[in-house]
Amino acid sequence: MQGYPRIKGPKSVHDRIAIIGAGPSGLHMAYELKKRGFRNIVIFESRDEVGGKTTSRLYRNVWVDLGTVGLTESYDKTVDLLEKFNTGFEVRPTLPGATWLNRKEYRPTTETIPVPIERIQQASQRYTVLHQCFFGTYDSELMPRPSPEILRKIHGSIEEFLLRYNLTDLQPIFYTAITLNGYGFLNETSAIYGLTFVTPSVVQSFLRPERGAYRLFGGWQNLCREIARRSNVDIRLNINIKRINRKNGVQIVYGKKHSGQTYVDDFDFLILTPAMNSLFKVVDFNQHELSIFSHLRNSFYLKSVINSISPGRRSFSPLDTYLYDFQNVEYSVYRTVNPHQLENNITGVDYQLGLRENVDPDGSQYETSVYVQTGKSNPWKPDVDAHIQTKLFEHLRDFKKSNPQVVEQVKWGYYFPNFPPEAATGGALWDVLDMQGHYNTWYIGSSVCFDAIESVFEYNYLILKLFA
Repeated sequence: MQGYPRIKGPKSVHDRIAIIGAGPSGLHMAYELKKRGFRNIVIFESRDEVGGKTTSRLYRNVWVDLGTVGLTESYDKTVDLLEKFNTGFEVRPTLPGATWLNRKEYRPTTETIPVPIERIQQASQRYTVLHQCFFGTYDSELMPRPSPEILRKIHGSIEEFLLRYNLTDLQPIFYTAITLNGYGFLNETSAIYGLTFVTPSVVQSFLRPERGAYRLFGGWQNLCREIARRSNVDIRLNINIKRINRKNGVQIVYGKKHSGQTYVDDFDFLILTPAMNSLFKVVDFNQHELSIFSHLRNSFYLKSVINSISPGRRSFSPLDTYLYDFQNVEYSVYRTVNPHQLENNITGVDYQLGLRENVDPDGSQYETSVYVQTGKSNPWKPDVDAHIQTKLFEHLRDFKKSNPQVVEQVKWGYYFPNFPPEAATGGALWDVLDMQGHYNTWYIGSSVCFDAIESVFEYNYLILKLFA
């Protein structure tokens, strides 16, 4: 492909290939490699199930997504896979949401956008022209390596980029796509990530009535489960990898969790899907690799499923955003969703007053909602965890949620692993691409592209095209 490097990979379909991680990226790569004739593939997964950040749970006969949530019109590869591995999925435009201005006042989210739609449309046209001038046309999420001159023109943060090119009228769209999905604030996230994730087509889709945003009903993890089933590869769960050595081939030293026994297995090729900065103590990265991956940084992301007596204080929508503390207080609750009411399209007074709640078998009415928090401090540290729980239960109290009970709480470490502006505009993402296969290793997953399901699928396809 013009503008991209050729990539080294397994030398033969008979090579033994180890994939670390049974999330969307690893499972998809295993499936695609098997289609190309590779048979000796083993996936090592630290958890007791496949799926990674697509974790889903069935509560009250509704799938609740504890990681991946939505998709946009640009998610072509994802939609293709949903159709291919259909297990009863349904994709629908998401419902209009509400934004709370403080703990007592809210507005429809569309009414809180401070820029007239006409100005957003004009800025969108300028952005489209600028994007085309910088990168031309390309058929992957990651464009070919820009010239040093273009990289200088797009240096800095998203906020700085929008200001530099008189595109600040697009801030609401970038804020929604980047910040409200936990990908960092616009003044700290590299412009590179904004330009690759929020393309002109994504901006245009936000101008349509449905705002280009859709939700999957059917549980994202079921897509991964079905890919795993049809791939029929050797997936080893509950694995604690102790060391990966690549001096002669690939040697993986590992144990089963809750077992004292150690195993050693040899492979010809290695594919890494976790955040590369989470592997420094495991993989024998050389200086070349460390010179790139040591720049990576990340945040943390939490979802809590809470049962409480219905309805408490509600807006008109089962999709709420709370921005009054978001930028100033780490781990404040900044989003909630009521999956049952969302799937059943219950809004307005019926939702606000709890007129159409499910009834528990014991006869008591309750709601099951998902509460979202994010921060930069490690949530497994006792003092940070205590702060998280305090902020969560303060929110429940403020919104009059009676008798709240935590059904499940999921903490995602290494959420949105990303390169800071200096490293990103220094070419880090393309440096990784140039390095692919040189050390018997492919680096895939969110830390070398973007932390979205479409992004990791797109990156896999790019790798395979450049390798074929």
